[in-house]
Amino acid sequence: MSPIGPSFFQLARFALVLGLLVAGGLLLYELIGVIEVLALALLIALILAPAVDLLVRLRFPRFLALLVVLAGVVVGFGLLGYIVLPLLSDQGSDFLARAPGVVRSVQDYFQDLAESYPALGVGDGVASLNLTDAIEEVIQRAGELYNITTRGAGLLLQAVGAVVMAVYMVSNPRPLVNGVLALFPPARRGRVEEILTLIRERVSGRIIGQIAAMILIFALTWAGLAALDVEYAFTFAVLTGVLEIVPFFGPILAAVPPTLAAFADSPTKALVVVVIYVAIHQIEAHLISPMVMARSVQLHPVMVILAVLAMGDLLGFAGVVLAVPTAAVVTVLLDELYVKPLGAAPSPRAVQLPEREGEGEHEEEESATTPRS
Repeated sequence: MSPIGPSFFQLARFALVLGLLVAGGLLLYELIGVIEVLALALLIALILAPAVDLLVRLRFPRFLALLVVLAGVVVGFGLLGYIVLPLLSDQGSDFLARAPGVVRSVQDYFQDLAESYPALGVGDGVASLNLTDAIEEVIQRAGELYNITTRGAGLLLQAVGAVVMAVYMVSNPRPLVNGVLALFPPARRGRVEEILTLIRERVSGRIIGQIAAMILIFALTWAGLAALDVEYAFTFAVLTGVLEIVPFFGPILAAVPPTLAAFADSPTKALVVVVIYVAIHQIEAHLISPMVMARSVQLHPVMVILAVLAMGDLLGFAGVVLAVPTAAVVTVLLDELYVKPLGAAPSPRAVQLPEREGEGEHEEEESATTPRS
């Protein structure tokens, strides 16, 4: 009987690790709702924590600082609900009621254009595209959005749970941090705590910067549309600011309703609206984002798009909202655990390369003129 070799134990260990990974993945998939609540709680905690920490530095007790911040949030949302929501409701319902007629006028315009200029060849395409039915279908689906996506009272319960968890996280975060640190050897805990602090600062800065960018985009859009005398300018500005939370895709979607509303007045006005949105997007990309995101983690656009697509496919709208914070966390972890260690220990070939052009030739000349012993 032949003894069991070391290769058998290696194969068994690999099979065990693979089985644990598969089981863990299935468990995470089954607990996706709980993960959503936890991620939302972390998101809320990262938004509240900077304000609470500021009051703590001003000699407020932490519990009192948390109460002050929560009171400010409740009052702010109450004022928004009292002042803004009725206006949004009236303008939004009015626009949705008039949307089929607006789209019909757009379709008639292109049909007339096709009849006047048959060489353009757009007549068949316009005739086959029933935009009115499409818009009515979108409006009907939007009216059913609550029943489809929110899961009614279940989502409300999840939201309340996330808020309560976030309050506990902000009020006394030390036990949670200590629990995470306990998973690592004592020699590594200092480094782990540094990374956790860095993640908190960078991601919190990213979230707060995103909120500031949303407010600035709302103000710029409202000013531009109001100056152009576009109907429902305030509602469209709010929609643009909210959709700013969806990178790249949000601004494109937000530009469609005001363009249609302006087209009802004249095609030239609709073209100016498009120009306004392009200009605001350029201002956001080259001025607002560098200013408000200066202290947060910088994300490549390709990585942001991949994160939005992947998280959206996995978690739906909640995944779209959580995509950028998740990408920021992954970026910080890769930078601290992989990229920086590689940079700290360059390869032997990199050490041999000259730092400046001509340095290699200069060293060769020196070695040639140096007498050999």
